[in-house]
Amino acid sequence: MKKLNNSYNCLLIFVLIIVSSCSRQQGIENILAQAENIVEQQPDSALHLLNAVLFPEDLNKKLFNKYHLLLLQAKDKSNRNITSDTVIFAVKDYYLQKKDYQNAALAAFYCGRVRHEQNNVNKAVEAYSEAERLANQTENNNLKGLIQANWGILHFDHYSYEKAIEFLKNAVGLYGKAKNYRNEAGALRITGDCFLLSDKIDSAFYYYNKSLKLADSCNLPEMQSDIKQSMGISYREQGLYEQAKKLFMEALALPSDSVEHARILLNIADVYVLEDKTDSVNYYLDKALDFQISDPHLACSSWLLKSTVAEKNNRYPEALTYYKEFHKSTEDVFDSEKNNKLLEIQGKYDYEKLRVSKKASELKDQKALTALLLALFVSAAIIFIYNRKSARNKRLLLETEQKIESIQKMAADYSKENNIFRHIVLEHFDILRKTALLEKEMESGQKMVKKFNEIVYNGKTPDWDKMYQVMDNLKNGLYSKIRNKYPMSETEFRICCLTCETDFSDKEIMVILGTTLNMVRRIRSDLRKKLGMQKGEDFLTFFEKTV
Repeated sequence: MKKLNNSYNCLLIFVLIIVSSCSRQQGIENILAQAENIVEQQPDSALHLLNAVLFPEDLNKKLFNKYHLLLLQAKDKSNRNITSDTVIFAVKDYYLQKKDYQNAALAAFYCGRVRHEQNNVNKAVEAYSEAERLANQTENNNLKGLIQANWGILHFDHYSYEKAIEFLKNAVGLYGKAKNYRNEAGALRITGDCFLLSDKIDSAFYYYNKSLKLADSCNLPEMQSDIKQSMGISYREQGLYEQAKKLFMEALALPSDSVEHARILLNIADVYVLEDKTDSVNYYLDKALDFQISDPHLACSSWLLKSTVAEKNNRYPEALTYYKEFHKSTEDVFDSEKNNKLLEIQGKYDYEKLRVSKKASELKDQKALTALLLALFVSAAIIFIYNRKSARNKRLLLETEQKIESIQKMAADYSKENNIFRHIVLEHFDILRKTALLEKEMESGQKMVKKFNEIVYNGKTPDWDKMYQVMDNLKNGLYSKIRNKYPMSETEFRICCLTCETDFSDKEIMVILGTTLNMVRRIRSDLRKKLGMQKGEDFLTFFEKTV
């Protein structure tokens, strides 16, 4: 019962460990599935979900690589810094090894994004080229469009507008096939920006209007706002201020966050600066500053513009005051960037601290588990040895009882023996004296085995050579012929001889040779196979025919 309890406890521990591990893996799979579903439309929410995953390095390979691919997607789409996310290189290799070309292409694309943000143009080109090659092995037009669009953005950033336009047009077609109208509208808008910077105003507005029409039909307010602002800036640069203000006002009416509102107000103020309307400039700048608490960059631009306007109108004390605010906002920008880096470092430190604490806890648990398993192993070993010894002792007791029974029977039949050889064997075995001693001194349990061996085998034992001569003479040299013809071990030969003397039972042979009943029967069975005897054929008949 104790053995069963120990085995049950050990099994229960392993089951709990496995269930706990499987439960965590299942929970992570659910989180990754949710993040994947919303990463395109709600990258911030996806990032929040992914950041809730503790110790991703403990995940299995499949979940680990999926996690890091989604994490980089969410960070990039949320405009977070991704320059240190170089784990994506190993993620790409993993998917290539698995021949998962869809995820390999996506990972290769984000390798390009990381290199792009690192300003490593050559490596970015290599990564985008690999991503394009891998994506062409899939039917994912959205991914192909994403790669083409970022090829275009890479050329746009390096003022290669004609090449950028070529890639962006490819992206527009692919996004259209994938029915990703948000990205299609975005690609059209950037194409318009390329034409605008190339001084091709008509072409720029053609693509702006196409983009705006698509954004309107799909009700994409953020995209509508971006397009209207791009068109407003274009009108402003052409000196068409009324058209510019009209578009900025339309953008302002669209739903957006406070930072975007402030940016639009700042654009309107820039138009009034060009029109030399100081009151309107200050009005929109003041409104913009009310929204800029969370964005020190816009605050800098606003205070600098107020200072410039005041100085232009000879209001130098005001200009100095505004310039001081500009300087303070500039410091806020540096402090914000510094704090962001500190927060990132602090986050990494806290995570490492938590990870070390977890590892220490795991190590402690492992030690406890090891000690428990060792104790269970030792207990099982002790139980096994005890049971084995107990079984052996029971077997010895049973064999001893059988031998005693056989000896007592042989003693009872001694005076009745007519078989000369049997009589000689029993006389040499001193059967009567040993039986008397057994009846007088026999004890129970393990002492019986020891006492039996002292009485039966430590005293006078049969003289085998003398018995063999008697047997061989009575059988006219049969046993000598058997020994010469058939190679046998000494034990096999003795059992063979005693078996031929049919008056001896297996138990009596066991007693005379001092072996076990199983041994006698096994050796006899092996001899039958070795000699090629027929089933049921006795030894004496066999040897009389073959020797």
